Amino acid sequence: MRYSLEKDSNGRITQCDNADGNGNVYAQRKELNKLALENLKRPTPGKLGELGNCQVFNFSFNDTAWPTSTVLNQEFNTTVTTANATYAVMFGVDSLNDKAQYLNIVDMQINLYTATDLNLTEDSYIEWYLLENIETSTTSVGRKIARRYPIFGADSSATFDFTTTGAKQGYQYISSPIGTASNPINTIMPKGIRASGIALKTIFANSLASEAWADVTFSVIVQVDTTSVSTTY
Repeated sequence: MRYSLEKDSNGRITQCDNADGNGNVYAQRKELNKLALENLKRPTPGKLGELGNCQVFNFSFNDTAWPTSTVLNQEFNTTVTTANATYAVMFGVDSLNDKAQYLNIVDMQINLYTATDLNLTEDSYIEWYLLENIETSTTSVGRKIARRYPIFGADSSATFDFTTTGAKQGYQYISSPIGTASNPINTIMPKGIRASGIALKTIFANSLASEAWADVTFSVIVQVDTTSVSTTY
């Protein structure tokens, strides 16, 4: 019924609408179900926002001049300091003409491909210099990011020595194993590591048998947080 008789605290009886205000709720079930289905079809703003904040940068490289051996040990950018790095990949730019964008790196994975079987040992890795933009440069290729704060190594042996400065150790770099599931940088740096690009420092690939490294292609998967993008460090 749409209406009912109710008695108030003074004993007066009045005619009132049912609690649903529009007749019996069971009579409205069909309409309510229709509204519920329409609401389900309506997109929810921001529901997939966290997934959209991850951008994956994929690239690969190889060198047909690499030797055939059990170990591939290559070094790059060994003397470059304040000048443009070489063997580099810059973020957010598709040519040499524009400035790269800074992003926070949160994960890195390195795989390799060859037409033959290749068994690497677990100590295989690649090191990467972190890069920053050179504002006065005419190209998008950046330079190695110098250490912001000094460090000092103290030893007590005539044969042992720390190296804390120079073109290699005076600049920031990260390391990623080859062939592992992932290298989640944000487990130790919650916001990731900031850079506008990366440049090769060292490739150390150790195989159980002699390999034709000229036929091997390295695939790199870099995950970045797109909410961290900017033109400044």
